[in-house]
Amino acid sequence: AGTGKSKVARILGRIYAELGVLSSGHLVEVDRSDLVGEYVSESGPRVRRAVERAQGGVLAINDAHNLMPGESPRNREAIDVLLACVQGHREDLVVVLCGPEGQMNGLLKSDSELSALFPKRLRFPGLSEDELIEIFQAKAADAGFALREGVLDKVRELVHGSTRDSNVGNARAMISLLDRAVAMQSRRVLDDGVLTDDESLDEILAADIPGTLTAGGHIELPGDPLAEIEKLIGLDAVKQEVHLLVAEAKAEQLRRDAGIPIAPPTRHMVFTGNPGTAKTTMARLLAAVYAKLGLLSSGHLVEFSRADLVGEYIGQTAPKVRAAVERALGGVLFVDEAYSLTPADSGRDYGHEAIAELLKLMEEHRADLVVIVAGYEGPMLRFPDYTDDELVAIFEVMAAEAGFTLGDGVLDAVRRRLRTAARGESFGNARLMRNHLDRAIALQAQRILGEEGPKRSEIGLLRVEDLPEDEGPHVDENLGHYL
Repeated sequence: AGTGKSKVARILGRIYAELGVLSSGHLVEVDRSDLVGEYVSESGPRVRRAVERAQGGVLAINDAHNLMPGESPRNREAIDVLLACVQGHREDLVVVLCGPEGQMNGLLKSDSELSALFPKRLRFPGLSEDELIEIFQAKAADAGFALREGVLDKVRELVHGSTRDSNVGNARAMISLLDRAVAMQSRRVLDDGVLTDDESLDEILAADIPGTLTAGGHIELPGDPLAEIEKLIGLDAVKQEVHLLVAEAKAEQLRRDAGIPIAPPTRHMVFTGNPGTAKTTMARLLAAVYAKLGLLSSGHLVEFSRADLVGEYIGQTAPKVRAAVERALGGVLFVDEAYSLTPADSGRDYGHEAIAELLKLMEEHRADLVVIVAGYEGPMLRFPDYTDDELVAIFEVMAAEAGFTLGDGVLDAVRRRLRTAARGESFGNARLMRNHLDRAIALQAQRILGEEGPKRSEIGLLRVEDLPEDEGPHVDENLGHYL
């Protein structure tokens, strides 16, 4: 991984287009999840759709070794249809299979027809230490950072001491290392409070380089990000949300100790507000808070905009989103002006594809990734509202699935709050119930932590006093901090 296979496939498509071998030369990247269906007979249509999208260009199948035909009838179906499509589109299509050398050899040996259709094989060697150091240095320069004495020596030590397996010691590892170093540098500068003569906001010191090549374990960031949040002017409601997050995270351990099954919660968020209201600053500090709590392994923040996530041509968007998520793993992926992903005149715009891919990856990596989307508040696609009875039932089911018992009067209190909730265009429906439950769990955490040795029976019990306050008909329907 990270040795330039996709980049070379993209360049190859352009060369073939200039030579007249391909009509467009665009690149479409897919993997097994894009080609193999959940049931037999679903794989064929998926493969055909991928081939149609790539017609005139290059179809790159990443981790193609996962399509080993003997492992699943669905794999066999995908391979058979792929073979038929390749033979039927020889004139205006190039297919590239990518994956680890050993496993790829096994795939080709498993099917003689497949091996015959793919006679050309290029091996991309792992990058040398000097090449990796050069990549780190170049990426830092592109980001506007100068490297102080000792930085490259420390990076070399990390590279030299790594296992250098198929997923470590490549260009992606260098990009991730730089992101984490920038997070460490930001925390150091915030912790110091005042820049000294030998410090600069655009310089990375050796002390900023993490002790591991990849964010595989928890990193102890310097300083106290919660204290830095308190120093911010205003933002009282946001600060209260952060305190609830902290209380909830601490209470999670109590619940685990009490034997209550705790699934990794969804901590993705929406920040709305005008420019200059500290959304990015808060996201960066919140990433550090989560790292301090052990909820994220790194706590770095990576910022992206529409241009970073949405491709200009078919097949470019999903790989861009995957690359963004990979960079942000262990930290926070911050999407600024997120509303631009779905412009009003979208038509055949690929922003919807970016959102679909991002939602899938947010769920896959929910244990070590937080996605924060920021921008102006805008209208959403409207679905029919649930009735009060349906919403109360949804709240009850959500609470049970979260491992909580509801005390006397809780459901009646939820029903009373629904009667006073304004049902405008942005009424939350099931999301409102999820946010009310999330808020109740956070408030319950705050309550039991304030008790002297909370009783075991209280740890998994939600009482009426744990519910958010009823603020009347003008209640904020987006109450809560989760997306």
